[in-house]
Amino acid sequence: MKLPTLLTLSAALALTSCDKPQEVAKEAPKPAEAPKVEKKAETAVEPVGQNTDEIFKKAANPVDVGAFGSDQPVERADLPKRGVIVFGKQDVEHDPREHWEQWNWKSFKAKRGGRYHVRLTYTMPFASTQTQFRFGQQALKNTLQAAAQPAKHYLGEIYVEQPGDYVFALFAPASAAEKKVEIHELALIPAPEGPMSVQAADGSITLDAKTATTWSETMRYEPKPEKNCLGFWTSEEDFAEWEFEVAKPGKFNVSVFYGCGGGNHGSEVAVKSGRTELKFTTEDTGGFQNWQEAKLGQLEITQAGKTFLAVDPVTKVKAAVLDVQRVVLTPLAQ
Repeated sequence: MKLPTLLTLSAALALTSCDKPQEVAKEAPKPAEAPKVEKKAETAVEPVGQNTDEIFKKAANPVDVGAFGSDQPVERADLPKRGVIVFGKQDVEHDPREHWEQWNWKSFKAKRGGRYHVRLTYTMPFASTQTQFRFGQQALKNTLQAAAQPAKHYLGEIYVEQPGDYVFALFAPASAAEKKVEIHELALIPAPEGPMSVQAADGSITLDAKTATTWSETMRYEPKPEKNCLGFWTSEEDFAEWEFEVAKPGKFNVSVFYGCGGGNHGSEVAVKSGRTELKFTTEDTGGFQNWQEAKLGQLEITQAGKTFLAVDPVTKVKAAVLDVQRVVLTPLAQ
């Protein structure tokens, strides 16, 4: 069973530009200063070509990467591994400059789009340092604290708009040769694209596709209005998980609204929550976005608070399993 689930630098500090690259030479010129970054909400990035050094090209104004911190989430002990993208020491290049330290990742080919938590594992022998993580035009500012042993720090979230080649970098003030930040690992961990679902006043709970965490390599949320679903479900190893808030525990009828077409019906799919597992076999609904309700049975939630539920394919008969629009939990009449 796969569940349950999840920079002020001194004025001397200058960062590099993260604009979409143009044609580059074999060796890109070293950057001097970088453009000022304004915080943008939900800014997607475009894939860049294989010649990726241009993302670190020189530009004009220094970036104010002043104190910017956030509370660290408590990581689940049973955090799923499916769809987590891990970069080790061998995947990062350290590029020390006169006024700042820079770490470049240049070998990321995204298989799918989606939102990700960015988690850094590091050691650092001094009290603290301010950092900025850049992914295209997206910037995450953080303060790292001293860590004698490898420590995990969630930098924030980034959005990958579509499959393709991407580069990204981490910047920090220059430090003495004997006191360096050491990067052990950087991980991109799937994150939901919508807010956590909550129980409605009538006791029902609607788990929309957008609010699912896609623990997957190919399956993902499709935001187009005519879709608005979890699609590209071409591997039975991929699964979707919802974390939601329950105010009134009890017994619920469980329905999955899904689509399946092109002769792909016949796959077995499980819905799991706690110790309950309900299964159904997909039918041909007349198309992957032609939604049909599958009534699965009952689920009992015994405690108020955060709860997890997953849609987890058991088998795949042909090319794809199904598309999922939503899961609905309807309380039994008292």
